[in-house]
Amino acid sequence: MGDVINFNEEINTTNEELWIKFLEGDMKAFHSIYNSHYKMLYNFGLKFLKPAKVEDCIHDTFLNILNYKTTISEVKNVKAYLFKSFRNQAFKLINSNKLDFNLVEGNIPSRDDDYDNEKSIIVLKQLIEKLSPREREIIYLKYFQGFNNIEISELLGIKYQTVRNILSGAIKKMRVLGDDFMHVLFIYVES
Repeated sequence: MGDVINFNEEINTTNEELWIKFLEGDMKAFHSIYNSHYKMLYNFGLKFLKPAKVEDCIHDTFLNILNYKTTISEVKNVKAYLFKSFRNQAFKLINSNKLDFNLVEGNIPSRDDDYDNEKSIIVLKQLIEKLSPREREIIYLKYFQGFNNIEISELLGIKYQTVRNILSGAIKKMRVLGDDFMHVLFIYVES
């Protein structure tokens, strides 16, 4: 008889606990990590790759994790580790150290189909479009994926102070471009 999956146990297990189980050989934990992060990585990948390439990168990222699991150690933040691994895979795919991060072409995952919320997201996209690719990427990671500045620093391989400076510059630019941009940003983040 097949293994019985206890979904309640899986729901209450953190990503880091699942990671440890995966490193110990539990493939159900690996599948759970894959399933719970696939959409997030896919949406992130759409910012600079075509959909088919995004899927290839996601699959390659997880295949690399499987292939090198004996050399991978415990991680403090699975989400950040997966973002960084995926981003590195995307770099390899396009043979460049600079990705043209484009929030406008991808979708900001909408949590609500409310008309006002949709209008706010359009305004936000227009403001973000005017930022540099690096500024757009940091804004996306900070406000749409919930990473803190230290995690963004580690993920992008840049200094913490550089993240703060870029974020501060991006916010200043957005203030000049749109009077009420923070209100629009918080409408999205809170929804």
